[in-house]
Amino acid sequence: MSDKIRLALVGCGGISRAHRNGYKALMACGCREFEVVACCDELPERAVEAAADIAAFQGSQPQVFGSVTELIEAEVADAADICTPHYAHHGCAIELLDAGLHVLVEKPLGITIRASRAIIAAGERNQRIVATAEQIRRCQNSRAAKWALTSRKLIGDLRFAVVQSVNNGLLDFSTSQFKWRGIKLLVGGGMIMDSGAHFADMVQHMFGEVDEVACDMRTHDTRLIEDVPILGSAPADVEDTWQITIRFKSGLLINWVYCRAAPGDTISNAMYYGSEGSMRDLGFPFHCFQGGGDAHLADGTKVTNAEIIEQYMASLSDTERERLFPYGCLDCFGIEVWDFVNSIRTGRAPEMDGMAGLRSKALCEACFESATLGRPVKYDDVLNGTIRTFQKPIDEFWEL
Repeated sequence: MSDKIRLALVGCGGISRAHRNGYKALMACGCREFEVVACCDELPERAVEAAADIAAFQGSQPQVFGSVTELIEAEVADAADICTPHYAHHGCAIELLDAGLHVLVEKPLGITIRASRAIIAAGERNQRIVATAEQIRRCQNSRAAKWALTSRKLIGDLRFAVVQSVNNGLLDFSTSQFKWRGIKLLVGGGMIMDSGAHFADMVQHMFGEVDEVACDMRTHDTRLIEDVPILGSAPADVEDTWQITIRFKSGLLINWVYCRAAPGDTISNAMYYGSEGSMRDLGFPFHCFQGGGDAHLADGTKVTNAEIIEQYMASLSDTERERLFPYGCLDCFGIEVWDFVNSIRTGRAPEMDGMAGLRSKALCEACFESATLGRPVKYDDVLNGTIRTFQKPIDEFWEL
């Protein structure tokens, strides 16, 4: 193993707080495989705040930088944890990779398939690791649910699932973290690709390859958003409503429904059905089994999430337990960061590399492409770039 990895945090708003809590949880468990040496953000006050936060639990003060270029020129870091808005992922990642740093990129990997492939290509030509920061699959509950459904086959052979989230929760476009999320050119698409990226990763992680996607989506909320990054003012143009059918090569069908512009009663539900019973997701439906799951079997037996967790943990060898929950850490952001830095130190592949991030991304894009074309699309045609009608104007805007 090499020495301690010098890690830079790039992007110090929004999701970076969860990453910082992950660093803290790892260090509290005894992990000393990395040190956060830099915080980088175009808004200096955010970088200063993040550095102070990290110094409080790390015991050493990260340096502060206002740009990726400045960070690279200082030659203080081996790797970067990228927590910028979606539109900046590919630019930051490629510049860092070309400078010889390894990168962990928040989901979704790139703003489009082309952007994602450009990041992966930069990693390959520089022989550096590209990892995707996807925390949901690392949660103890999620790992246990995957084991119960796919290894133990607790509810038999999977047949179909119904996933629904309907409410009247409009995004607050007055805040910096949501202004860019309302504009397709900056976010790449709405919640199908934002929170939906977690769902897209987990269903493929659990159930295998997707065959075909059929999507119908709507935009009801077209409010004008003021002070949008790069664009100035612009009307919201991302989807806020959809109905999607995902068909897997195994034959499994998932019906995925969402709306955040629906006055009246709300729905939040995810049910997975098999030949021997069902499993209910106990948390937010798009964060598959992050909140755990209870199984109801055909013979009337109920298997609680607590029982599933206990059985799953008992099934793991000491080596598996240390790999999946390093240092005994159960913080899913901490686990994804450890997986990244440990893969650099040991030379092994990360649990979720760039290609895994691309496959997750491709399912989200297949939904957008289907809705744009008005017909079902083959997942593989979106993954390989044959179909990119929805993505084309985004690629052109970013010169991809």
